[in-house]
Amino acid sequence: MRKYTFGWEIQTLLEQFIGAFNDVTIKRYDNKKNVVSPDLLKVAYVYSPKQRVFNGLKNPAPGGLVVPVVAVSINGITRDQSRVFNKNDSFNIYHNPLDDSGTFLKNIVQPVPINIGVNMTIVTKYQNDMDQILSNFIPYCDPYIVISWKLPFTDKTNTPYEIRSEILWSGTTNIQYPVDLGPTQPFRITADTSFTIKGWLFKKTEEPYGKIYTIQSDYFSDEQEPTESEKLIQNLDDYFCCSCQ
Repeated sequence: MRKYTFGWEIQTLLEQFIGAFNDVTIKRYDNKKNVVSPDLLKVAYVYSPKQRVFNGLKNPAPGGLVVPVVAVSINGITRDQSRVFNKNDSFNIYHNPLDDSGTFLKNIVQPVPINIGVNMTIVTKYQNDMDQILSNFIPYCDPYIVISWKLPFTDKTNTPYEIRSEILWSGTTNIQYPVDLGPTQPFRITADTSFTIKGWLFKKTEEPYGKIYTIQSDYFSDEQEPTESEKLIQNLDDYFCCSCQ
């Protein structure tokens, strides 16, 4: 069985996911809705389970995490039966190397459709911070957004191909407030939600061309040309006969 060699598709999709939701900025307001600070506060996005984030907030270090923060992690990968085609199918694409060595046809074996489940946990100190972060993605995930990434095997070509993948929001956000707090325990509001990235995982493909480093050959003059029996004994499969007319 041929093994997958391009597992970085998952990493690419996660980078695209975080890139789509990152760059969130919020403002701080008082009870009368007046802006407390005119400077925008950037929300930190990290790839980590929420337990690690809580531990980092509980035991702060210089330059460590501070609220508000959003934690993202994978909760599972499943094969999407609704997008399955014949696994023996394939398709050809035009491949133009950057060195302008010509145009080739590259055969792409049918990829496996996968759904990547992603957990997202939002941690804030103030309710208004939470409301602003939620309003940055909920209005646009109705019910999904689309990310764009390159077809693997086309990163060194003049003709890259685009893949569009849906990021489907679960539609539910569970918000928890602290009930029992100790005298030194900070107040934290958390919100848990999830997404599904509809991606693809590709099988290994063979290069359409390659450099020739060695040519196995033997050369003989008319006088030295071996007989058929000598060719068999010496295992001379290829030879070139040079005769002078």
